[in-house]
Amino acid sequence: QSNKNQLIMKIKNLILISAVMLIFTSCKYEEGPTVSLRSKEERLCNEWKIDKKLTNGVENTLTEAELQTIVEFKKGGDYSITVPILGVYVVFNGTWEFYDNKEKIITTYEANVLGTNVMQKDTSKILRLMEKELWLEGKDSTDIVEIHYIPY
Repeated sequence: QSNKNQLIMKIKNLILISAVMLIFTSCKYEEGPTVSLRSKEERLCNEWKIDKKLTNGVENTLTEAELQTIVEFKKGGDYSITVPILGVYVVFNGTWEFYDNKEKIITTYEANVLGTNVMQKDTSKILRLMEKELWLEGKDSTDIVEIHYIPY
């Protein structure tokens, strides 16, 4: 009976250790965090503003429009980006979804800008996803663009 109880206890400990390892390894992004108690969706869903932009690893001076741009990810997959165009704030509404084992995010939106229909679909690699930091990397023609966001 004693050996049977020890075996059951070892199996329970193994299951517990495996579950803990699964939780800790599922939170990793290239730039962190290693561990988080908040889900990826909870950390992503927020209003964000651009803090820094790098093109091919070189930091760019943010334009006035970039400084005023607001990106919002909402629970359930709604997405909006508010940008100043010719002195007027224009809101583009769309959707977002995690992709590639939640290591990437796809954003899609459609809008009518000055009589022209615009449809945009972007895939960005998540480099860092924390409650107060979001770093995304994407391609702009041949350039690699990394954008660091902070809460608005």
